Amino acid sequence: MKTQSFLQNFGLLLVLLCLRLQDVQANNSYPSDSVILWIQPWIETAYSELDLLEREHSDRTEPLRMRLYDINNTLSEPRNRTPECGFQVLWEKIQLEETLQGIEQEHEIKLLKLRYRKSIEIVKMLYEKVLSMDHHLSSLKAQQGLSNLSNPHNYPEFKEAKVLIEDRMKKKFNFQMPALFQTNPFLSAAFSIVGLALGGGEDKEKKGSIDKIACVLDFTVRMHTDLNVIYYETGYLRDANLTLKKECETLFSDCARQVGYTIPLVSCRDGDDWERLYTMLDNYVAKAVGEPANSASPASGITPGLLAPDPRLLARATTNLQFSIDRVGLFIEKYSNFVGQGGEYYKKFSKIASSYENEKTCANALPDQFKQLKTDIDETLDKFNSAYKMPEVQGSKLKDMLYGTSFD
Repeated sequence: MKTQSFLQNFGLLLVLLCLRLQDVQANNSYPSDSVILWIQPWIETAYSELDLLEREHSDRTEPLRMRLYDINNTLSEPRNRTPECGFQVLWEKIQLEETLQGIEQEHEIKLLKLRYRKSIEIVKMLYEKVLSMDHHLSSLKAQQGLSNLSNPHNYPEFKEAKVLIEDRMKKKFNFQMPALFQTNPFLSAAFSIVGLALGGGEDKEKKGSIDKIACVLDFTVRMHTDLNVIYYETGYLRDANLTLKKECETLFSDCARQVGYTIPLVSCRDGDDWERLYTMLDNYVAKAVGEPANSASPASGITPGLLAPDPRLLARATTNLQFSIDRVGLFIEKYSNFVGQGGEYYKKFSKIASSYENEKTCANALPDQFKQLKTDIDETLDKFNSAYKMPEVQGSKLKDMLYGTSFD
């Protein structure tokens, strides 16, 4: 039976996730904003809703199934198959089977309704994660800092030495650095090194200035390309994340519109309007199965059917809800791919930032922004690996539930 298959797969999902959460709690290996820790209240709520839904379905169908069982036993006896007796019994059997079929259809759409609501909750959670990623990827201060790190003119040691050298070269050789050299950081640096070599002065003073400028020039020349890689690829990730954010907002609008909710995701989030959406979902399903509006429990959506279901509305509701759930499943995959891609990018950024071979020698000349950059990269990489990443156990089983493959 489809319902039994769903329960087996959904129960497996809950068991696996509960075991995973117990392991997480025992080892305390995940931060408070990890996706896996968000799953815990989701599991508890889903388990309660599913259990209530199944118990109500069992209470409604068990008497009918028992009566159908008795009728089949009655019809198995030849003496009860006469027209006088068998017609009434056979007619009752047909009515019971039709009633059970209708109840089963109603139960299936209420399971679908549960999956739809879980889909909306996942969209809500993933949107918060996308916003958090946007905060990390769109910091203008960090972007500007990357540009400054690769330009030697932004280092006080270099600017002070350059002014001193220009003054000495003008006095000693009546030579002034061309304007073109002044605007090009590397030509300017090369001129400064030459000026130090020719400009005279005490050896100790000259050596100190050369060491400072050498570190600045070495760092900016070696890291210029690599820092630009971080700069531009972080910009690419930021733009891709903004696209993901817009897709999430569009997905929510398309899914919510199926039940008549037309408020954008941003407004729904800001106004904490989720319960109104869920109420509209309750009413939408209730109308399809022939129940009065607002009669379904927000937690389970379960009340005995009071009116005849409308087959046309029932088929449309089934299609609309399944369509929305499938799209959420596809978005989960897209989100997971983006997080995986972002994690790989930041692994590369971490390797780049740690690749400067003279970091110890030039530690005193390196700017604090470079140290902060390395820290920010490591922190963001950790976010991609924990706070944003959907672990495999959750990802695959969760999509099974949302796609409905557990119904197959």
